Amino acid sequence: MPMKKTPNASERFSGNPLWMRISIPILAFLVSAGAILVPVLISNQTRLLTEDVRARYEVGTLATYDIRANETFHYIDENETKRRQAAIAKSVLPRFTVSLVDTSRMLARVDSLFGESPSEGLEAQAETIARLPGERKASLRILMRNLVTRYATEGIFERADLEMIVGEGYDVVRVTRDSGLEDASDSFERNLPELLTKETILVRMRRDLAAVNGTMGTDLEQLAFTTLAIILDTNVFYSPVETALARQEAALSVKPAMVRVEKGQYVLKEDHVITAEDVKTLQAMRLASSRFSPSQMIGRSFFVIIVTIVSVYAMHMAFEHSKRRYQYQLLFLAGTLLTEIALYAILTAILGHGFASHAPFLPVFALPILLSLVTNRKRTGLIVAALLGSYVMLLPSSPETTFFLVIAISASGIYFIRYVNKRVDMIFQWFFGIVTAAFLVLFHNLFNGLGFHHILQSVTIIALNISITYILVTVLLPLIEWIWNFPTSFRLRELAFSDSPVLVRLSQTAMGTYNHSMIVGELAYAAAQEIGADPLLARVGGMYHDIGKQEHPEYFIENQSGDNKHDDLKASLSVAIIKSHVKIGVEKAREAHLPQEVIDIISQHHGNDVIAIFLKEAQIAAAAEGSNSEVKQQDYSYRNQIPQSPEAAIVMLADGVEAASRTIKKPSAQKYEKLVNQIFMGKFERKQLVSSRLSVTDLERIAKVFVQILTGRYHTRIEYPQEKEEEPT
Repeated sequence: MPMKKTPNASERFSGNPLWMRISIPILAFLVSAGAILVPVLISNQTRLLTEDVRARYEVGTLATYDIRANETFHYIDENETKRRQAAIAKSVLPRFTVSLVDTSRMLARVDSLFGESPSEGLEAQAETIARLPGERKASLRILMRNLVTRYATEGIFERADLEMIVGEGYDVVRVTRDSGLEDASDSFERNLPELLTKETILVRMRRDLAAVNGTMGTDLEQLAFTTLAIILDTNVFYSPVETALARQEAALSVKPAMVRVEKGQYVLKEDHVITAEDVKTLQAMRLASSRFSPSQMIGRSFFVIIVTIVSVYAMHMAFEHSKRRYQYQLLFLAGTLLTEIALYAILTAILGHGFASHAPFLPVFALPILLSLVTNRKRTGLIVAALLGSYVMLLPSSPETTFFLVIAISASGIYFIRYVNKRVDMIFQWFFGIVTAAFLVLFHNLFNGLGFHHILQSVTIIALNISITYILVTVLLPLIEWIWNFPTSFRLRELAFSDSPVLVRLSQTAMGTYNHSMIVGELAYAAAQEIGADPLLARVGGMYHDIGKQEHPEYFIENQSGDNKHDDLKASLSVAIIKSHVKIGVEKAREAHLPQEVIDIISQHHGNDVIAIFLKEAQIAAAAEGSNSEVKQQDYSYRNQIPQSPEAAIVMLADGVEAASRTIKKPSAQKYEKLVNQIFMGKFERKQLVSSRLSVTDLERIAKVFVQILTGRYHTRIEYPQEKEEEPT
């Protein structure tokens, strides 16, 4: 049965500051809010939702399958609405305005003829009028004022304006006469043939003067005609702004033309030619399905909350026994929130560019791969992929298959992590990721009915997406390692296989300890691999577990070549020196900026086990001296925490087995098996493994691995007979 210990509250929250623990629920709330709001914001982007319909269903091609409306919906027939608006706008007559200023100016010029200062251009006519008798002068003035008033009241139009109106197809205009008072304006319609211009008014004026010829005389008629021909001018002008505003107001008053599509009604029929109207109906159906009712929003909110809580809980359980669980959850939630922001930004950026599918653009593949690399646990990446896939599935522009596409591409990237040993190997992972993602996007397009002409576009986009994903992962991973000192596989390999200054110094000052540590790392790696623990962490922990011995290497048996330094020391002093190597090792590990997990192994690799040899020496010495003081076992025991992880327990067992194996004379598999079982049983009985989460089955498998490695390393060799030396002749 497993030997595990439930951590108490102080252990559960140790190393996790208050701000970090408070940040988790806050980030979880923000992530949930983002997952709810992003689809709502996207649903307002009409072009984003409908452009893939235009790309998928091309006008003039044959429909490959039937499509029916899954619900009753309405949509605005924009073409019909625009036609009605254009018709009502066309019915608005051109607007003309009578200028009171120009009318007054013409009357003023008439009056100036009979005064002392005639208007410019009328000097000759004024001289002629001045020579007339008083009665005739008064009659002429009355006649000219009446004619100017009559023509100005009817309106004198610009010929170019009327020709433009005729060209637009109008034969009636609306004239507004403004008296200058707010409520005194009047408006009336006039037919174009009735309108006067500067060119046509001369004929009218000749006729009107002829009618009064009998009373005025020919000379005054001619004088009035030539004078009025100069004075009369345009006083009615076309108002394009007022005309445009009136037409716009009329167009806005038109109610939209609505089209009703009943549930179950055919939108497309197989082998029928797709028309522009069909495409509009499909777009309307897509928009109708993207509008969320209050009940849908409630359901979606519950779904998001449940999925988020389950994911956070799954992440918590995945790191239940890790001191970094809050750091991992913080990274997980912060990364998810940033992914949601990037998702909205990218989908908004590609708006209106005519892409048939938005799935290749989704920026959701970096976080699963990054978190798998950071935590060294692939299932954490799958948890993130499932959460992001669930969120993406809620987008109105995403079919249900997008969820499986996100899972599949993320899972393939996580799977290829197993072949990555060095950072440069990310190049190969990038290549395999692009190939796999390209095939998956191809199947996704075909499954959703996208034509082959969209394949190259989608494959190119997903290749760019995966490339950016691996660039981000490659850049962010070392940064995260540096900030939080995470024991990633890359970091552990660098510690295990590079020239670490700590190990180099250990090999120079304590060669025996160095060799012992290398063998312990080898044993720990194989054992951890056998039971599914972290083999790299176990290897590094084994290699660094005794770095504290470099301070006083001569006091440790593996570094001694002759006399034993402890022969001249009391047992109590010897114990103090032996125990100090753990504390010194922790200090040196922190100076070297080793991950906390490795430091924990260094600290826990002896637990609180008793140092039996010196305890026995102290007891013998006390008995020989006849001392009444009792030799306390705790004084001759390590005072460290017992192993809290499988890796720390494995290093403890490997350390004891490797050291004891050197004492066996004429080694054999049976002797090693007996030795290993004795050491394991001793650790078990002294309760050194109760918090390690190792089961009895795990211990049996670890023991088997240890025996196999020790037997292979220290097997008996054939003793070759020495050749007899020839005696010199």
